[in-house]
Amino acid sequence: MKLLIDAGNSRTKWAWCPPSFTLKLGNDAAWAIHTLDNAQWYESHLQESMAAQSLHDAIIQAEEVWISNVAGDRWLQALPPIPQRLHVIQSTPSALGVCNHYTVPAQLGSDRWCSVLAAWQQYAHSALVVTAGTAMTIDALSAGHNGADFLGGSIQPGLRLMWQSLQQGAAQLDYAFPESNPLDAFAQNSQQAMWQGCVQALIAAIETQYSRLSAKTGASPLLLLGGGDAQLLHRYLPDALSSQAIIVDNLVLKGLACLAKYKD
Repeated sequence: MKLLIDAGNSRTKWAWCPPSFTLKLGNDAAWAIHTLDNAQWYESHLQESMAAQSLHDAIIQAEEVWISNVAGDRWLQALPPIPQRLHVIQSTPSALGVCNHYTVPAQLGSDRWCSVLAAWQQYAHSALVVTAGTAMTIDALSAGHNGADFLGGSIQPGLRLMWQSLQQGAAQLDYAFPESNPLDAFAQNSQQAMWQGCVQALIAAIETQYSRLSAKTGASPLLLLGGGDAQLLHRYLPDALSSQAIIVDNLVLKGLACLAKYKD
């Protein structure tokens, strides 16, 4: 079987490629997703983490291992030796009907590339692909007559990273991160003001890029939200965007599955 691994900035997600998988992407119920913190993976040789040990065992058992790695070389160095079965994805000038318009295509993060490829395979429609995790990425996909164009996108600190930067950079803003908070018109204490500022910065970026893509395509693109903070951002989107936003899960893993299928 084929093992799919999304090694992100902070966490790793992995799954076996469903046997019934097609390029149109099957039901999410077919996916059994496992997660672990990257710190657990780095210490897996100490056998201190069952989650890391499970991934290690899966890698040994797999016929092929497909990895999107934005965690860096340290993550790859913890792999067991499987050179003939290992596929570490790099972004390419084109794949699966999508043309990559990055100036240097290989510079595009493999997670963003896999997400865009999966979005195109699943929806075949112009889309703004937003992944809200440690960082928030916003990527523009424009449908054409013979496929799609990845136009580019943006990267900014995610919600918690933005919060931490205020904690560390401003002496009197060392407030605990709230799990939820109302987004009133004007915050009336500093913790709420921090929350409002961080959330509004993310929402404003999404609105701006959505408007730009709409103008580029001359139509309303899809708005796809993924990542750990997708549900939270969905709650704070203005009604015009919230009503048409689609929460999507595991686009990186699905993009890896598409690439593995295409290879066959």
